[in-house]
Amino acid sequence: MSAPHQRRGRDPYAESFRERHAVGIGRIRRWIRRILLVVTLYVLYLVGMWLLLPWGQGGLPPYSIGAANSFIPALLVRLFGLGFTLFFAMMFLIVQFVALFWFLARGRTYIIFPGEYDATFDDVRGQKAAVEATREVVRLFQGFKKFRKMGGYPPQGILLEGPPGTGKTLLSKAIAGEVNVPFIYASASSFSSMFMGIGNLKVMRLFTKARKFSERYGGAVIFMDELDAIGSRGGVAQTMEPYPFHEPFRHGLEERLHHGPEESARRTGGLVDRVMGGMGLGGMGMGGMLVNELLVQMDGLEQPRGFRRFLRRMIPLFIRRNLKRKTPSYNILVIGATNKADALDPALLRPGRFDRRLHVGLPDKKGRVDIADYYLKKVQHEEIDLEKLAKATVGYSPARIKNVINEALIFALQDGRDSLGWEDIWAAKLTDEIGLKQPVEYDEQEKVKIATHEAGHAVASWYLEREELQMQVITIIKRENALGLVSYQEREERYVRTRSDVVARIKTALAAGAAENIYFGETTTGVSGDLQQATWAAATMVGLFGMGKGLYSFGTLPNEMAGSQVGALLRDGQVREEANGILAEARKEIEDLLREKSTMVEGVRDALLEREEIVGDEIDRLFADLESPDGSLPVPATPRGVSPPQNGSRKLGTALATARRVFGRR
Repeated sequence: MSAPHQRRGRDPYAESFRERHAVGIGRIRRWIRRILLVVTLYVLYLVGMWLLLPWGQGGLPPYSIGAANSFIPALLVRLFGLGFTLFFAMMFLIVQFVALFWFLARGRTYIIFPGEYDATFDDVRGQKAAVEATREVVRLFQGFKKFRKMGGYPPQGILLEGPPGTGKTLLSKAIAGEVNVPFIYASASSFSSMFMGIGNLKVMRLFTKARKFSERYGGAVIFMDELDAIGSRGGVAQTMEPYPFHEPFRHGLEERLHHGPEESARRTGGLVDRVMGGMGLGGMGMGGMLVNELLVQMDGLEQPRGFRRFLRRMIPLFIRRNLKRKTPSYNILVIGATNKADALDPALLRPGRFDRRLHVGLPDKKGRVDIADYYLKKVQHEEIDLEKLAKATVGYSPARIKNVINEALIFALQDGRDSLGWEDIWAAKLTDEIGLKQPVEYDEQEKVKIATHEAGHAVASWYLEREELQMQVITIIKRENALGLVSYQEREERYVRTRSDVVARIKTALAAGAAENIYFGETTTGVSGDLQQATWAAATMVGLFGMGKGLYSFGTLPNEMAGSQVGALLRDGQVREEANGILAEARKEIEDLLREKSTMVEGVRDALLEREEIVGDEIDRLFADLESPDGSLPVPATPRGVSPPQNGSRKLGTALATARRVFGRR
């Protein structure tokens, strides 16, 4: 109640008529002022509308009070519509942006559920040690809960590393068929993206999916192929590579006259290379972010989740402190496969991430027998000597042996037969190692030079490496980029080499140039590949194997220096001088040997001119027939500019007769 009413209630006879009606008069005055203010504002609004807007122009109607009154509501409606349109457009862009990131962050992953794969560990042949180690990890993975109760923690990661084609992916397929939990396959290269942060989202989604499967199925397996695509350390890790003695090799006369060095070999790292290298997958840019995300997901903090966590947070803290706490744990096994394990970030290889590092290498003789027997059982074939096949495939990976058997079956079908034989396997092996035949027409003098070139290789190998190597093919038929070649295979597996073995390899490589110099007084451009192999072997002898005058090793150089491999050695003047001395001495000794065994060189050369290609046991029969007491007469060097006889042989009739007798021609 107001003050006058209170006073009236206290003393009604003390107030006059004016006092009793003063409140009502004041209220009337206030309302009159309000009405006058509204009328004034309305008049000002009408005047303002008349002065400011071009009435009767630009689509506006002629001025009237009704038109002026309807202008503001119409304007408000339009502004509301524009605001709603802008809001809708912004929401559409936001949703589109989120949808784009959701789409890009999905990643290319393939999920194999239990019972969908029939591969087992019995399908992995030639890798007994790797299979047994993987079986043990799988047993611990399947007994996760029991092992945890005992206080242990099963391995969280397996790194399968080894050369290409040795069965790393096949081993992962066997794991997918054995574990009875969802198996998630992802290619590591699929995590890379042109947008910053998308790769991290892909890795997070991958492990989130694995955790859901772990809660539902009791475990999950993640297989990341080619892990080095995202897990490499900063820069490009390279190591010093010695001469590849363990691989099948060949000496050939190559087409190098019209082909210069590759552009990539001449290119040096410029500003663009340095900038892009920093942003690449191995640098500290997006690649470093991916590595960090992978490290966190494999062994980082696990966030409690679920409805139980929501209820727990509703309990007061002083009560919650006394409750039993439980850290979430997931049974997830991460498998990585790579053939560049040395390039991986060391943090990935520590315990808690990739606990086990399994080397899946090239199979030994027993393993190759097992692999050949396994794949031969899948095809129709004649009786095949598995021991002989194992000896013929020294240095072969399981994938390569499988490919040879498949190619042999193709050769048999092309020949109209429904089963393959040893001849088909041999032909497939040669095709795999030295390529398909691409015959070209040589003129007579060029054909003699190519035959002499290959004869020098063959005779040197026969006398220097006969106990270690067996010649498979001597040919002057063009295959790929080689105009002619001599292909070898090891008779037995060897894992170490002596200095004499390396020097013999160098002499065999230089024998072709020595033979050309003996018979023609000069060498051809075809010795480029031979010089490269000989230089490689000589440089590694001095700078890596400790077979030179010093005992130092360039293998201790930092990666950025050792990355150029032999180039890092040859940049050192002392190593270059010593390697050149080894090459010069080997060239002189092999030239003396070929002069002494000149009849053998000529006999092999003329046999090549007769047959163009000598294969397998025919080589042994030819050399056995050519070795005779009078076959060691020295050959004088041909003066420069003096051409040899037209047929290139001093004893053409005798040599051709020997070739015809060996090969059954009359």
